[in-house]
Amino acid sequence: MLLAKNCFTKDNLKTRKTIKLGTLHEYRKIESAQIVDNGEGKYSFFLKFDGTVEIEKPWFSLMFQGAIGIGDDEHLPRIPGAFSAAIHNLEMVGGNDKIIKVRNSSASIHREALNGFIFCMSQVRKLRDAIGLFPDYDDCWYMTATKAHDLGVALSTLLRDRVISGRETGNHIVDPHIPLVDLSIHCRHELVSYLGREIHISNSSLFTVDHFIRKIWDMAFVKPPSFVAEKEYRYSFTIAAGDRILIPTVDNVILNAEQLVDWTV
Repeated sequence: MLLAKNCFTKDNLKTRKTIKLGTLHEYRKIESAQIVDNGEGKYSFFLKFDGTVEIEKPWFSLMFQGAIGIGDDEHLPRIPGAFSAAIHNLEMVGGNDKIIKVRNSSASIHREALNGFIFCMSQVRKLRDAIGLFPDYDDCWYMTATKAHDLGVALSTLLRDRVISGRETGNHIVDPHIPLVDLSIHCRHELVSYLGREIHISNSSLFTVDHFIRKIWDMAFVKPPSFVAEKEYRYSFTIAAGDRILIPTVDNVILNAEQLVDWTV
């Protein structure tokens, strides 16, 4: 397996020796029709529970993020990013200290990932499989998929160095007023899932509550089926200072990646 990065010839890692990280927000408004996704990092669900369904309290709290209080949970599960819920019908018919029983209930939930830097590649079997994935681009560079984790570590290190150097030179990529104490970069990387923006969940649905909970965390790794041909393998970077997440103040950042040129095939 290979990881491929389609690009313009002038931007090929082998030539330019840099890598550009863009933000979720940038990908929503980018001009290129072949890669723009104005729903990037957003996800909407329609939850419908048919009949009587038991929901564990942590799941209930996570799904509704405190929109409905259950009276005894001081530590509601929280996920970063915008959240809104429209409860169409909610009939709680019982429960105990572990579960909530609801009957014939439904709600619409909209989640939006925090803005952050991402880097997108395509996972392909052979060199030729990347040709034509993005017709506007005229070039491509590759790494073996076995380097996926190493690439994430390397890009995280380069991004951390760039945050620090930007603070020192005035070329800030995060809020200059927030101290960079215990600065760290958290990188997650995996294949993107291609699912419809609207998901119907019921007690008999193959898309289970477990799957729903996982996807609510995975918004930065979910795209609609219209993008499935991209075969995207994505890196997502979270900048943190201590326990505080820092949101980029720029749409993109260029990293000096000369050290990665030898990794290409």
